[in-house]
Amino acid sequence: MKIIPDAPKNRLSAVTAFLIRRKQNVGYRSIAAICVLAALTVVSCFYLAARPQRYAVFAGYSADGDVAPYTIRYLKGLKAVSKGVVYITDSPLSEEAQKKVAPYIMHGEFARHGEYDWGSYKRGFNWLKESGLLRQADEVIFANDSTYAPLKSFKPMFRAMGRRGELDFWGNTQNTKFNPHLQSYFLVFRRPVLRSKSFEAFLNGVKAQPHHSLYITEYEIKLTPYLESLGYKWGSYIPKLTPPAFGDGEVSTDPNSYPVTLIGKYKNQFLKRRTFTDKLPIAEDRGKLLKLLKKYAPAVYDFAVAEFPAALSGGQTEEAQP
Repeated sequence: MKIIPDAPKNRLSAVTAFLIRRKQNVGYRSIAAICVLAALTVVSCFYLAARPQRYAVFAGYSADGDVAPYTIRYLKGLKAVSKGVVYITDSPLSEEAQKKVAPYIMHGEFARHGEYDWGSYKRGFNWLKESGLLRQADEVIFANDSTYAPLKSFKPMFRAMGRRGELDFWGNTQNTKFNPHLQSYFLVFRRPVLRSKSFEAFLNGVKAQPHHSLYITEYEIKLTPYLESLGYKWGSYIPKLTPPAFGDGEVSTDPNSYPVTLIGKYKNQFLKRRTFTDKLPIAEDRGKLLKLLKKYAPAVYDFAVAEFPAALSGGQTEEAQP
């Protein structure tokens, strides 16, 4: 959705009126100059179109109180497409780590709250509301550090989704397990949802669960159909996939099980860190993925190798959990 500000519109109207008044009385050079001015005005209308007031809430966890290089990269990427980043961790961060992230965030809270990523989303949303920034927001991003991102840049994705003005909320991928739903590692909510008391109540209903899988079943899986039932429209940047079988005929409904396809075909900007653990079934060759990463996103390749050295030898490793 593009909104042309009043100033460029008025300038364009003035140029049009000037052309009408003077069309009989100007020379060819003047006409050429006026045409250039008109063209520049049209271009300015496009580029000066009101950009969304976008904020990001980034949920994180650190087992050792430090901040990983891939987290810094993610914060930089979010800052490049937003007015500011709110960083909420479900763990303490050392003073040194807080200094590392300070240039990329507008607000941070670094303490154990025991509600995983959804608890961080809740706290970040409420901080935006209490600070008055939510009233100004056209979009709010919810993202977490379960992925390496962006592989290159988030900007092309936001340009593409900006053309889908009919959507009230969207995400990078959707999963069809249990019911079609957006995956909560990256979500974007637009103004109609942000103003919804029902959405706010859903977030403030987040509470500590006895097992981490319940954050998926209680919040990720339920949010999309809940908002859809209220009349809000949704979609995903990566289109709904019909995944092939792998292994002994098993089919994963998680698009992230097909990272080579997502990157190669759709220029996906996310790679699940669990790709290199035993916690995410991968239907495609990890060796091929590593070669693709090394060429397409060398920084992310380096992150993966540093965090999961067994990935180079085709092995799998366990992933730390909060």
